[in-house]
Amino acid sequence: MTGLLSKIDLNSLLTIFDIQVAISIVVLVFLFRGVLAKFIIKIAYIVLKKEKKDPKQSEMYTVIKNMILIIGIYIALCIIPKGERITYIVNEAFKIISIVFITKCITALIKRDSKYFKKILNKSENDTVNDFLCKFIRGMVWVVSIFIIFSEIGIDLSGLVTGLGIGSAAIALAAQELVKNLISGASILTDKPFVIGDWIEVGTFAGTVVDITFRSTRIRTVNNTLVTIPNSVITSEYVINWNKLKSRRLDLVLGLELNTPTEKIRKILKEIKLVLASNPHVIEETIQVNLAEIGDYSNSIKMFMYVNETNYIKFLNIKEEILCSLLILVEKENIELAYPTQAVYLKNQEGEKV
Repeated sequence: MTGLLSKIDLNSLLTIFDIQVAISIVVLVFLFRGVLAKFIIKIAYIVLKKEKKDPKQSEMYTVIKNMILIIGIYIALCIIPKGERITYIVNEAFKIISIVFITKCITALIKRDSKYFKKILNKSENDTVNDFLCKFIRGMVWVVSIFIIFSEIGIDLSGLVTGLGIGSAAIALAAQELVKNLISGASILTDKPFVIGDWIEVGTFAGTVVDITFRSTRIRTVNNTLVTIPNSVITSEYVINWNKLKSRRLDLVLGLELNTPTEKIRKILKEIKLVLASNPHVIEETIQVNLAEIGDYSNSIKMFMYVNETNYIKFLNIKEEILCSLLILVEKENIELAYPTQAVYLKNQEGEKV
C-alpha cells in the first residue's frame, strides 16, 4: 500500500514538474521570440547576400516571430502528459499551422521588386505585368496549400471534386462574369493600353490608374475618390490615355464687339498670332487664328493650336498664361470684348421707332 502511494506521489510530482517546464518554455519563447526572429532574418540576409537592413522592417519579421511562439507552445504541449486523442489533435493542428506558415513565407518572397522573382520571369521590367503575375502565383500557392491542408485533415478531395461536378453548370454561370474580367485583365496587360500612373478616361470616369488586378482596374479621380471598374467594362469601352499624348490641342474664342472697326480686327489678328508664336509652349506651325463668325452680338475670333505639354495641370497653367496675354493685347488696343446683348425697339402710334 505504501509503495502504491509512493508511486502515485511520484507520478504527480513528475506531472507537476512537466507542467512547470512547459510553462517556462512558453514564457521564455514569448519573451525572446523577437530576438530569435531578428537573428533568423540576419542569418537569411547573409545566406541570400541581401542588403542588410533593420530586421523589423522585413515582411517576414512578424510571421517568423509568431511561428516561434507557436513552436514553443507545441513543444510545451508535447511535454505535458495527455491522452492519444489530444496528442493527435495537437500534432495535426501543428502541421496545419506549419503549412500556413510556410505558405506565408513563400508568398512574402513573391513580389515585383524581388530580383529572384524577376529572374524566374525572364527579368520582366514591366511593373504592371509583375504585379499581375505576383498575385496570380501567390493565389496558386495558396490553392495548393489549401488542398494539402484538406488532405492532411482527411477530407476526400475526389469526393469534393465530384460534388462540384454536380453543380458545375450553376458554378459556370456564376463565374461567367469573373472569367470575362480575367480574360479582359490579361488583354489589358498584353495590349498595354495603360499602366499604373497613367491618366485615363473610361466612359464617364477619368483619373489616375492606381492598381490593375485580375478582376478590375482602380482609378483615382480628380475629387480624390477611388473608382473600381471591372476589366470587362474597360475592354468594351473607348479608353483615352492622356499620358500617350505628345501634345495637347488648345481651342480659344475671343468675342469682339460688333462695332469694332475692320482695320482693328485685321491688326489684332496679326498681333494674336505673334503673341501665340512667342509662347515657348505653343507649337508655332500649328497656330490657326481666324475671324470665324459675325454673330448676333459679337465678331468671333477663333484660335486653335497645340502645346507641347501633356500634363493636365501644367496644360491648364499654360492656357491661363495665354489667356492673360490675350487680355493684355485687347486692353492695349482699346478693344471692347462682347457680351450677350439684345436691343429692344419700341414704336409710337405713328409707327416711328423710339
